[in-house]
Amino acid sequence: MLLFLVMLALQILLPLALILGHATLRPASRTGLWLRTLALLAFCALLGLIGFWAFPPFWTPWLLFALAGLATWAAVRRLRRAESHPGRWRRRGEYGLAALLLALSLLPLPGVLAGRQAPPDAVDIAFPLETGRYLVVNGGHHPLLNAHFMTLDNPELADYRGQSFAVDLIGIDRTGWRATTPLGTEDPADYLIFGARVLAPCDGIVTHTEGARADLPVPELDLINRGGNEVMIDCGDFLVYLAHLRQGSLRVAEGESVTTGQTLAEVGNSGHSGEPHLHVHVQRGTDPAALLRGTPLPVTFDGTFAVRNARLGGR
Repeated sequence: MLLFLVMLALQILLPLALILGHATLRPASRTGLWLRTLALLAFCALLGLIGFWAFPPFWTPWLLFALAGLATWAAVRRLRRAESHPGRWRRRGEYGLAALLLALSLLPLPGVLAGRQAPPDAVDIAFPLETGRYLVVNGGHHPLLNAHFMTLDNPELADYRGQSFAVDLIGIDRTGWRATTPLGTEDPADYLIFGARVLAPCDGIVTHTEGARADLPVPELDLINRGGNEVMIDCGDFLVYLAHLRQGSLRVAEGESVTTGQTLAEVGNSGHSGEPHLHVHVQRGTDPAALLRGTPLPVTFDGTFAVRNARLGGR
């Protein structure tokens, strides 16, 4: 709940407060007006790229841009109606705050934009879910786009390094909602992706399975069995790992050969999963003592690099 409230404050309350201030506070000068406008638009652009747009939905950044445009129109009108000139310190304060917001918004952008591009060594596999509408909540190779990326160079997380380029997928409807209610519920079955068929993303041999762990109420986490119910497939040059599967839904066994598109299991909410989603990543090598201790490999689905807030699946 604390994480949800922090995200709500950063993604909604803060930009709305900035938009309201831009609309209601008379600019100190024409320079201040456009500096404020640039800072606000840059901040909204950064939020649109790195925000968790599952709640509110993926179209929210476009709404923020529209509101920022209306706020700018209101600020222009206030500046034109101004009869007196504000003092020097008021102008300097406005310039300084706007420049600070602009710098904080622009500095991460080059790295974030680079993290949205597929690396040349990306492994291409088939999309691992049945036809539907899906949203990428973690994906890309930058820490602001992908929470798994923190495992790449952290020795303390070496047992999980194989997941550094992992992709997390949730299901959404036509309007972008992910559950039967906007805020979601404790029941994992209320989330659209729960029970969706997980498909083999390559031809290979199943090297590991687990299917008996319980699906947990949202947002309860299993801090011990972090993958929950899981499958690993040896695809020849690399391994594919799929996790947080539904209890009792496995349709394959260790040692079994699978073909691309074959049903493996269903999406659940087992393991370290705040809500129902599919975790998938590609790695090279493993360790009997730590399944995810391998070399992480970037992944594309049918040629598409899955980055945060991308919508995939098509239907």
